[in-house]
Amino acid sequence: MWMFLRYMLWTLSIFGGVAVIFFSYHVQIRQKMRSQELPIATDTITALDHRTFIISPYYEPRLGQLVRVIAILHLSVKELYCIFRCSPDQNVFVRAQIDFHRDNFGFPYGMASLLCAEPSGCDYTYMSFSSIISTNTSQDLLFKVRNRQPQTISSNFTVCISTLYGNYNNVLQMIQSIEMYKILGASRVTIYKTNCSRDVDKVLRHYIDEGTLEVVPWPIDRHLRTSKMWKYTPGLTAEIGYFGQITALNDCLYRNMYKSKFVLLNDHDEIILPIIDRDWSSLMESLQKQFPDTSVFRFEARVFLTSDNSSKFDLWPHVPGVNILRHALPNRVNQTMHNPRKMIVNPRKVFETSVHYAPKYDGTSTNVPNNMATTFHGKGSWGKDVAREDQIWDDILRKYNTSLVPKVDGVVQKLFPLH
Repeated sequence: MWMFLRYMLWTLSIFGGVAVIFFSYHVQIRQKMRSQELPIATDTITALDHRTFIISPYYEPRLGQLVRVIAILHLSVKELYCIFRCSPDQNVFVRAQIDFHRDNFGFPYGMASLLCAEPSGCDYTYMSFSSIISTNTSQDLLFKVRNRQPQTISSNFTVCISTLYGNYNNVLQMIQSIEMYKILGASRVTIYKTNCSRDVDKVLRHYIDEGTLEVVPWPIDRHLRTSKMWKYTPGLTAEIGYFGQITALNDCLYRNMYKSKFVLLNDHDEIILPIIDRDWSSLMESLQKQFPDTSVFRFEARVFLTSDNSSKFDLWPHVPGVNILRHALPNRVNQTMHNPRKMIVNPRKVFETSVHYAPKYDGTSTNVPNNMATTFHGKGSWGKDVAREDQIWDDILRKYNTSLVPKVDGVVQKLFPLH
């Protein structure tokens, strides 16, 4: 009996050992095969599950050896893991610190940063994600970690615009704005596009071919119920505000962090205009001398509405959209009116941005004096919140007429010629 029990225990231990060895071997091989075969994520927005959407991971050396993952999460998400692909047969799970952006404005989904500490001795290029620690994760894509390789700054100014939606068809203003950005010093414009008209798409393709424009697909409406409103109100069925604008802006900030000296964060109908200086380079030189510790420069917006009904600037009546050259009647700058601000930032000093301010940054944030620069906001009609008595004549934009008009006309004649 005793010999029989010893034999059974010996058999079970051998079987158990073989099972453990087999299981470990099977997992390693399976992970190796999966790691070799997994495709690389190419979409801007990738669903991990119905509560978690990955945008892109970025190397974050400013906070230590970390990876920051820009994501959209449901506010109920409490646990996520970054899976570092250290080698074809080694994955390391690291629990992410979930840092929700403060401005979700009452919607159930919002932008979040996943902060994951880099494993020591891990030579990774790609990572994936999971809501649990498991060798059989539901995530079937690898994400390349951006900004890990050293880069040289290739642009002085990059304009980040988010987002085009609602079959956007403001063709003329799109051309005029991009040409103004180029005149002022932008060598790059990044636009996040949900959808637009065929005519606007023709304009975008023109600037892509020219090398000025990067269009980032932003199909957020395929994943979440979106809202044109920035703030949640009872009764809304939307899950995220303003087509995920804050997430797009943060992704644009990190996308251009080591490519551009400065990043401008504004809408497609806005232009940060110097008052005294001629362009952004001379403006920023003046501002940096006056405010040397500033990394976030905020410019007060003034709404410029249609005011010149003469034919002097009605040069392209066959092109749909707002003609900003006919806008010379902005709202007054006074302390009783709420005038939001848009920004020029040093992206290497900013950790997180919102639409009108940066919540997390190194250095200081400065409201630029109105006698140095303003944000031109060209709208097509009188707003309900802007009374005519609050308007004053200001033709600041027209000092660029001699350079702007022929450039716009050249694009219009190429893309929308009169037959």
